[in-house]
Amino acid sequence: MNEAAYFTIQSKIQVLDRELMQYIGELMSGQSLTSDEHLQIMIDSTERELATYDYILKLIINNGNKN
Repeated sequence: MNEAAYFTIQSKIQVLDRELMQYIGELMSGQSLTSDEHLQIMIDSTERELATYDYILKLIINNGNKN
């Protein structure tokens, strides 16, 4: 398994997860400087990016298990 790639992707997922939780918190609390519509776009984008990195991470793990 390419450990450097694994840790890089894992770090990116953690950062995106924190951003997502922040956006959701802002949306739910109404304490945001941006509009609800803009926050929802940011949340959707972050969720898609998280899904992409999660898929890449699974491919790295699966590839490592085959070797």
